[in-house]
Amino acid sequence: MLSQLFSGISVMSFVILLLILLLRRLKQPYFIAYIACGVLLGPHILNIIHEVDVILELGEIGIVFLLFSVGNEIDLQYLKHNFSKPLLIAFVQVILSFICMYFIGTYAGWPIRTIILTAFVISISSSAIVFQYLARTGEIKSQLGTITCGVLLIQDILVIPMMLVLNCMSGTNVSPLQFLKVILGGALMIIFLRAVITKKNFKIPMGKEIAADHELQVFIGFSLCFGMAWLSGWFGLSTAFGAFISGIVIGHDKATRWLGKSLIPFKVFFMAFFFMAVGLQLDLHFFIKNAMTIIIISLAVLVINSFLNAILFRIVKNSWRDSIYGGALLAQIGEFSFVLMTMAANLKLVENFTYQLTLAVITLTMLLTTIWLMIIQGLIYRLK
Repeated sequence: MLSQLFSGISVMSFVILLLILLLRRLKQPYFIAYIACGVLLGPHILNIIHEVDVILELGEIGIVFLLFSVGNEIDLQYLKHNFSKPLLIAFVQVILSFICMYFIGTYAGWPIRTIILTAFVISISSSAIVFQYLARTGEIKSQLGTITCGVLLIQDILVIPMMLVLNCMSGTNVSPLQFLKVILGGALMIIFLRAVITKKNFKIPMGKEIAADHELQVFIGFSLCFGMAWLSGWFGLSTAFGAFISGIVIGHDKATRWLGKSLIPFKVFFMAFFFMAVGLQLDLHFFIKNAMTIIIISLAVLVINSFLNAILFRIVKNSWRDSIYGGALLAQIGEFSFVLMTMAANLKLVENFTYQLTLAVITLTMLLTTIWLMIIQGLIYRLK
């Protein structure tokens, strides 16, 4: 067992390293290497990694660390005074996605549950990709970056009611107690978040002792990050939402902001597992057989999402340049859409063909994000 563990990690690390060196020369984001590694080491090519569920669970830890880092870095004071903008964008985006998929689904003869599911899937953008992109370009604290992060966070929160809707469509009864638990948890999290933001002198106890002890720093960070994530999950909310709030707690106290930086290596490591799980679930034979359909749908998603989001950004009084750029940032389909599709497949709401097709489209929109942003930025500069 030990030799299998070490051989698997060593092969995975070596393959990712080679792919990253290649992508570095091509100036492409590293998450492409993680997805490609999952495809290469998965059952359809080298068949080295078999435990997809284990890899996916490790990847969820990466999402938790990612939201923790975002909470630590985001300009919360600006978001506090402009919260209505991302809230409006996120809600209207879901409504427009449903209207769009209703017309397409009605024309194609889809059942209503497929229309609702696909509307949910295309309305969720990738927090992992966009946050990393904005952090790399230094735009995460800009006005547009803050609004974009706000939209992504609200989308992540909206995943919870989307899951409840999927349960209802499958015939699974959601008890009143469970529903009340979700509402109570959300209210408590928001009250706590509001208290942290509004209290100017909020400080974590033993700040000086923590600052002088590096080992204590790491485990204080772990305790806050995973403790809030577990509490949020226990209430039926997203674990990532709890991690985001714990990141805000750290970022709000100037004496402990370094905790977010201390956990960066862990975030990188576990995020790699998440994108690897995406590659492992991708059926390469299916992708090749239906390549043209997948490419057309993926391009259509990028164009439609960019257009809808650009209009919404413009409605909340951003410049046309920022609106078009913001629309492109949110054009891809996100990692929580994988969660929704996997849940739908387990609940027998979709057949295997629809599951694999959606999985392929989500993956391709992620892979095309950087190229799509380069195209949009070129268009913006020409318009300017």
